[in-house]
Amino acid sequence: MAHDEPCGRSAGCRRTSVVKDRTVWTLALAGVLIVVMGSLRPDKPRGLYPKRYWARKISWRHCADAVATGDSRVLGGLSPAQMARTLPDWRILNYGFASNLYIPEYLEAVEQVLDPESSVKVILLGITPHSLTEDPDVTNQFSRLKGLSRMQLHVDMCLAPVLNFLDYMSFRDALHGLFPSLHEGRTEKELFADGWLAYRRDPPGEKRELKKYYRMYQKNRVSARMVEDVNRYVARWTQAGIHVYGFLMPSCREMVELEETYSGFDQAEFVAGFEGAGGVWVDVDPAAYDSFDGSHLQKDAAVAFSRDLAQRLSELERDGPKD
Repeated sequence: MAHDEPCGRSAGCRRTSVVKDRTVWTLALAGVLIVVMGSLRPDKPRGLYPKRYWARKISWRHCADAVATGDSRVLGGLSPAQMARTLPDWRILNYGFASNLYIPEYLEAVEQVLDPESSVKVILLGITPHSLTEDPDVTNQFSRLKGLSRMQLHVDMCLAPVLNFLDYMSFRDALHGLFPSLHEGRTEKELFADGWLAYRRDPPGEKRELKKYYRMYQKNRVSARMVEDVNRYVARWTQAGIHVYGFLMPSCREMVELEETYSGFDQAEFVAGFEGAGGVWVDVDPAAYDSFDGSHLQKDAAVAFSRDLAQRLSELERDGPKD
């Protein structure tokens, strides 16, 4: 009996050791799987880490001579670096956000991005019919980011590589990472420090955004109140010496026709009010550039549009206001 207790303790130790070994191996296997799947993530963007990109962007204050504003078409369609090739003396930033609306909170923030000490101050309004709707179903990315605490923004900037690596990935994404051939097409994203988010899809996809926007405009059309708010800010800005340029963001011919028919956007009426408030309207062929999904521009098309727009702005700035 005197030897039973030590044997019992020895058996218990062996069981504890086995449990610990299994725990260690399970944790090791989980760690390996996390590393492997994080490395195989199929949607890894190029350029800045997304968390850092958005945290920096929403924190911009008094740092630009020219600010491009609007929704995801502006976000993906205007490259400040390409515009700067024609306008080298301007510090240009792309302050577009996904699903963005021209709400007063956003327009106030736009003004704060401009450097009050700049000799030239320019606001570019990239107009889309959707950006002038009051859509209760839209998760406005700008408003969500503005709601983040300073601590969260600091964490997003400092720990962006880790957060991006550990970000949620669906089982489908995992399969695509393991077997790239399952992809029918892939949309590559590249995030730039000047606020541009470039899209490149290979091969170009179907214009699926058309169905989405058709359904959207069955419920929400352009808001007269939203248009009035925009023109109120345009008048305030121009009276303060800010040059305000507006233009219709390119998409594709089918989207232009859809929005003319269903969105409630009357371009002639909008331009009249915009110019009456002191803005300068820039005519753009909305179907002259390549859209990969029916709404957003491919990277190469965005580069071309950015250069074309910058050239037109350069001419307008040189010629000065018309009497």
